[in-house]
Amino acid sequence: MATTDTRPSSQASPAADPSEPARRRRFSLPTPPLWLVGLAEAVQILLITAVLVGLPVLAMSLAGGFSAVDIEFVLTLAAQSWLVLHGTPVELVLALDPGALGGAVEVPEGGWFHLVPLGLTLIPIWLGWRAGARIARGSYSDQLWQGLLPLALGYGAGAAGIAWVAQSETFQVMPWVAALCGVLLMSLAALAGCYAEARSAARMIGMDLEARVEELSQQLRWAGSYAWAAARAGLVGFIAACGLSALLLAAQLGLKWMEIANVYEQLNPGLFGVLGLTLLHLGLAPNLVLWALSYSTGAGFSLGTGTLVSPWGTELGSVPAVPVLAALPGGAEPYALGVLALPVLAGVVAGWWLMREGENHLDDWFALRISWRPLSVGLSTLSLGVLTGLVTALLAVGPLWLSHISLGVGRMTDIGPHALIGAGLLGAWVALGAVLGYGISLGLQRARRRTGRVS
Repeated sequence: MATTDTRPSSQASPAADPSEPARRRRFSLPTPPLWLVGLAEAVQILLITAVLVGLPVLAMSLAGGFSAVDIEFVLTLAAQSWLVLHGTPVELVLALDPGALGGAVEVPEGGWFHLVPLGLTLIPIWLGWRAGARIARGSYSDQLWQGLLPLALGYGAGAAGIAWVAQSETFQVMPWVAALCGVLLMSLAALAGCYAEARSAARMIGMDLEARVEELSQQLRWAGSYAWAAARAGLVGFIAACGLSALLLAAQLGLKWMEIANVYEQLNPGLFGVLGLTLLHLGLAPNLVLWALSYSTGAGFSLGTGTLVSPWGTELGSVPAVPVLAALPGGAEPYALGVLALPVLAGVVAGWWLMREGENHLDDWFALRISWRPLSVGLSTLSLGVLTGLVTALLAVGPLWLSHISLGVGRMTDIGPHALIGAGLLGAWVALGAVLGYGISLGLQRARRRTGRVS
């Protein structure tokens, strides 16, 4: 675990016990430098992810899923799949005849392809998390960068090399973009792993933040404590909203399971085709949860330019033959607007949590300046709800944007939720729920106090 000691990495491991037998000390291996550890972790993650992507592609090729077994084609397709898994935007270069996709207008000869299967992207994130934790265990706080920098840069260099292998006539990607995506993903994952291992920022960066906070004035400490409580309440609201959206998605899949099975049967893709479609569904499961989250806010999501799936109604054109899309609502459902209660309920959970775990110093500030208590409580609760909703919206923008898909062909460049609209509506609903949850919790607390006094 990272500590605040500043000794060089050669002293990172404890000195040998003098009572240890001479033979064991003679054959003990030296501790490798941190830059080598970070580089080795990058190579290891690159190999693991390449194998996990390459094996299914090779199996489908050997099973006759493609026109011919061509090792160059397999390598190229595996490299392209690896880049997609890491969220790298690529450009499709197409030359389709008018009406090739069933439309009356000629399809553009190029488009951006961007698809992040968040369920599969969790694999390199988890591997980067473990790598960051191992680096934190073997280094001191002022040495972390010696392991993290080679890890991120080495992974980015590997991503650039894979981008070079993935180039084809119809699939073009800039290596520096692939390298940037690889560095960003691995840096975030490794830093999260370091923090999880060190358990505090002080052990990561060698700075005692608690001591610095104690040097601030009382007003600043109260403001910081209030802001931290609102930030955690926003996180609780976002997590609760995602959980409720997952339940909504599971319920819809359960109701439409027969339609999904019929699409599988109509496609008749064979054993490896069924496995491939199922793997695709698992990889897109977090994306679908975020689509359900946007649906529950009322913003909905699109399945192509000019389409909309929302509680207010559904307007669809031709839908790709993907089994899970058979679970889409066919029109305005009788009780569809009831899903709007889900983000409000998530806000109630956040407000309820905040009443028990947070510190509402703003309420004390209002109470000192407004003598009429109902007004001061109302203003402080409303402010708390707005801040909680704002944090929830900020947390939701990134995931909602990542869940959006562009297939780079025709109108299939707009698939999924619109991040700003969905996040804004989610923040508004969570703010309303946080006000209700905090107010209800505060009222129940006061009722218990009155009951205790009477008894």
